[in-house]
Amino acid sequence: MKKANPILTKNLRNNSKKTSNLKLINSTIRSISERGINETTMSNVSQGAGLSQGIVNFHFKTKELLLIETLKFISNEYLASFQKRLQKAGDDPQKQIISIIDHDFDKKICNRDKIAVWYTFLGEAKFKPVYMQICKERDEYYSGTIFSIFSILINKEKNTNLSAKKLTSCLLALTMGLWLDQLVDSENFIRQEAREICVDFVIKNFPKQFKGLS
Repeated sequence: MKKANPILTKNLRNNSKKTSNLKLINSTIRSISERGINETTMSNVSQGAGLSQGIVNFHFKTKELLLIETLKFISNEYLASFQKRLQKAGDDPQKQIISIIDHDFDKKICNRDKIAVWYTFLGEAKFKPVYMQICKERDEYYSGTIFSIFSILINKEKNTNLSAKKLTSCLLALTMGLWLDQLVDSENFIRQEAREICVDFVIKNFPKQFKGLS
């Protein structure tokens, strides 16, 4: 009998593990969105993923480990797509800031389940240092990138009293507030209108540089 290729066997095993992990994390996202963290159990996560509870316990020894990996997944997914959009925009700061706004209101990012989970973890962050660290790292990267772009735009202006720090805080507050609108009133939330609110904010502060943009 021909022996199995050990490398192929290992790769298949790793792919199977990744697939199972992704199913469990997506099931956790749905469960937290529907039930909250406290009511989410390993049992309903396994049922939602269509896997046995033994599989859940094999991949994640405790519920807390599953929650941490779920938060990491959402944060890393956001940052990866954020960076991809930014790279496509090139070195033009106008294109960069608009691409970030477009990204934040893309349906893959701005959807009720993921926003619900993000806000849930934010609410728990002050009690869980590991949650705080993950949330902080994402927010610091986001804020730092926005600050740098606004700084470049301000340097192109003449006789301006604009503050990159204040503009960054305002755009972040606008985005988070509009995300919250979707969470509490998803039936009346219109993604394009939310995107336009943020774009209008940028245009009003840099009317010359964004002339003709809407």
